Amino acid sequence: MAIEIESLTRDFLLAYEKKDIEAIAKMFHPEVVLRDWNSEVRGLANAISEYGKNFEQAESLQIRVKKIHVAEQSAAAELGILVNLTEQLNVVDVLSFSEDGKILSIVAYRGL
Repeated sequence: MAIEIESLTRDFLLAYEKKDIEAIAKMFHPEVVLRDWNSEVRGLANAISEYGKNFEQAESLQIRVKKIHVAEQSAAAELGILVNLTEQLNVVDVLSFSEDGKILSIVAYRGL
């Protein structure tokens, strides 16, 4: 079964923008790794807990997808994220996927 990496990436970003923790949990591999400029967490329970904290701190999220670059089982998404209608973040998320389309890792890089 060929998985559609770009589609899976867009689905994840939409769920993140909606702060849909249940949908995100279904997308994650049990041993998912999340890493950004502040922290690293491993495992489904820890990842969901981390996202829950992030979602509590953000009243609103708006994500503008600038570009998505796909290579084999991964994608790099260049994003503009507006938090609480005031804080603009320029981020590149690199997502890696398992053969069955589950997210194995997300590494986020923050730009200026």
